[in-house]
Amino acid sequence: MISTRRSLLKMGMAGLFMPHVQIALADDKPKPSFESWRRDFEASIPDRMKTAHVVGASVAITTKDNATRYTAAFGFADLGKQRKLTADTPMHLASVSKLFTVSALVQLFERKGYDLNGDVNDFIDFKVRNPRHPKLPISVKQLVTHTSSISDEGYGFVSFPGDPTQSLPDLLKGYLVEGGSAYSPKSFLKGKPGTKWDYSNIAIALAGYIVQHVSKQEFPAYVAANVLEPLGIRNAHWYLRDFAPDVLATPYQYEKGEFVALPQQGYPDVPAGMLRCSASDLAKALHAMLGQETGSKAILSQAAVRNMLRRQVDRKIYPYQGLCWTEEATATRKAVGHTGSDNGALNMVVLSKDKSQAVAVLMNIDGTDENRKFRASVADDLLVGAKLAR
Repeated sequence: MISTRRSLLKMGMAGLFMPHVQIALADDKPKPSFESWRRDFEASIPDRMKTAHVVGASVAITTKDNATRYTAAFGFADLGKQRKLTADTPMHLASVSKLFTVSALVQLFERKGYDLNGDVNDFIDFKVRNPRHPKLPISVKQLVTHTSSISDEGYGFVSFPGDPTQSLPDLLKGYLVEGGSAYSPKSFLKGKPGTKWDYSNIAIALAGYIVQHVSKQEFPAYVAANVLEPLGIRNAHWYLRDFAPDVLATPYQYEKGEFVALPQQGYPDVPAGMLRCSASDLAKALHAMLGQETGSKAILSQAAVRNMLRRQVDRKIYPYQGLCWTEEATATRKAVGHTGSDNGALNMVVLSKDKSQAVAVLMNIDGTDENRKFRASVADDLLVGAKLAR
């Protein structure tokens, strides 16, 4: 089975605004407690999942003082085996994986004293240039702000059952180097690097390869040793082969009134979307990405966190773009975050207005208008819960 993957932002923003039963704070009523919010929220979810045709949903809130302030899961990881979904069930993060990739990149460059504005060619073993602008360098920062002029148009978002058989460097050399097996004029935009925002999985994959080449470690090994393990995250992996049987959430699509199981799938642009991680472990990582860990758990400096979250791209090019962090829409507001959409996976991470808290929604279902609306409304509810959890 070969499937066509969906671009995160090109699909993720559609159909989000809908009426929903939000667990809201009314100005003229006494402020509810976090516990009363929790009871109301959890009581509302099963019917909302049924309406949106969602198999399983796992959620998390991370606050300034507590990495896993709230986690919960609803529905099933595997319908056929009646295996319940839990907050510790690893799920396909899809493009939410990019937050881990950029964290590894920023961490490594800070430790090495390297400049993200440097030419990508200074950090890899092959040459990448937009053939329409051969004298203009593509910077590392442009890769993680989607302004590199590298285009996914010729790639096609194709995924296959199981782990990819093509290596990351082979993919990138074949697609980005003139004369490569998959190289075409569609590999790059017509505009100059830095002048247009265009969401690119290949660009993020190249950022991941920079981590691999500079660190002299395989990309997954670097992330494991320097991002995951310091946080006590031991059951999050980039490749399917690293998981035990019957651990992962099974991906599904809703078709003709039934849930249809999909195979676990992979693709060679691993750093762009292959990480599988539980909601509980994702919350731990988000806590650290917001600079709220200290000592051995501090995977990023405070300066690095500020740099990742600050606006990196002119408003005229894109409304808000940090280092991978971007603008997302819940059911009622715009917020800093990142969504993820893939075959049998639909996810969202958004931050509170002051960027001190994060909420996450992970689902093992193919995206539809109905379940995107559910995702957006749940994110809103979790932000209310986060405010009460302070």
